[in-house]
Amino acid sequence: LYQQIQELYEPKKELELSFQEQYKSQAEILKKAGILHELESGQFGIKGIDGKEYPLPAEHDVAKRIEANKELVERKQEQGFTKLLIVPFAMKLDDLIEAYKQRILDHGQRGKLFATKKEEDDKAEHRAPLTLDKDQPIWVWDGYNDADVDGKLVYRPKQFSKKHQGKTKQEIIKEEGGWQIMFVEDMPNISREGKGKLIKGRKQFEANDTPNNYLKALNNAEIKKTDPHNGEKGMAPEEQIIYAITHLEETDEVMDDWQGNGSISYQIGAYFPSSGYVPDAYWDRGNRQASLSRSSPDDRVDCCGVRPAVRI
Repeated sequence: LYQQIQELYEPKKELELSFQEQYKSQAEILKKAGILHELESGQFGIKGIDGKEYPLPAEHDVAKRIEANKELVERKQEQGFTKLLIVPFAMKLDDLIEAYKQRILDHGQRGKLFATKKEEDDKAEHRAPLTLDKDQPIWVWDGYNDADVDGKLVYRPKQFSKKHQGKTKQEIIKEEGGWQIMFVEDMPNISREGKGKLIKGRKQFEANDTPNNYLKALNNAEIKKTDPHNGEKGMAPEEQIIYAITHLEETDEVMDDWQGNGSISYQIGAYFPSSGYVPDAYWDRGNRQASLSRSSPDDRVDCCGVRPAVRI
C-alpha cells in the first residue's frame, strides 16, 4: 500500500517530501504545538467539543484514505495539491487559536519570525524579519468565541445566507469523526489578480473577487466533473490555522502577509449566519500580529482571495 501511495508523490518536485515524511512532520508539529495530548487509552490525540477522545489517525489509516480516493488525489496532486494536512477538527476552536498564538509568540521571542518569501525555494531571496506585539500576538474577532461550540459558526455552506445548508461542527464530527485529512497547494501567498498560475489545465484562484463568487465557482465545479476545480472545497478556520502553524514551524514564516507577498484569505468553508460574515485570516504588519477577522460575502478587495483544499 505504501508503495502505491508513494507513487502519487513521485516524481513531482525534487524537494517535495514523501508521504511518510509529511505524516511524521505533521505529527511532530501537532505535538510541538501542544495540540496532541496523551489520552486515557495511552494514545496521543485530542479531546473534541463533544467530550470524546479522538486519537491521531495512524499513518496506515491515512494511507488507506488516500488509496480510497486515489483518482481524486492523483488528479489534484498533478495540479499542485501536494501538501498533506492532518487537522484536529473536533478540537475547540478557541483552544486551537490559543495553540497558534503560543507558536507565534515562541517564534517572536526567539527572533525566528519572518515575512513570507515570494518563492520559497529561492535560496537567494532575502527574508524580512517581522516585529511582534508580544502582548497580543494574534487578534481575534469576538464572533469566534465559542462559535463552534454553540453552533454560531457553520461549516461547508452552500451559500452565504439564512439558507446556507451548512452543518455544525457537532454534526460533522458525528458523521466523519474528529480529524480531517486534506491536501492543499503549498502556497502561503494567494496570487493577486493576473498572477495565478496555470497548472495541468487548472488556473489558480486569484485575489479580487467576492466570497460569494468563489463559493459559486466551487459549487459549480462540484457539479461539473470536467471542471479543473472539481474536488476542491473551501477551507474552514481550523484548517487555515493548522496550515499557518505548519508553515510557521517549517519555515519560520507567517502566512497571508497581505502587505508583503501574500493576500488576505477568505475561509469560505465556514460562515457566521447570525452576523452574515465569512471568516478571513492574515498577517497584519501595522499591528504586528496575526489576525482572524471576517468579511462580507459581497466584499471585493484586490488584496483578498481564497485558498481551496482537497478533503478526503
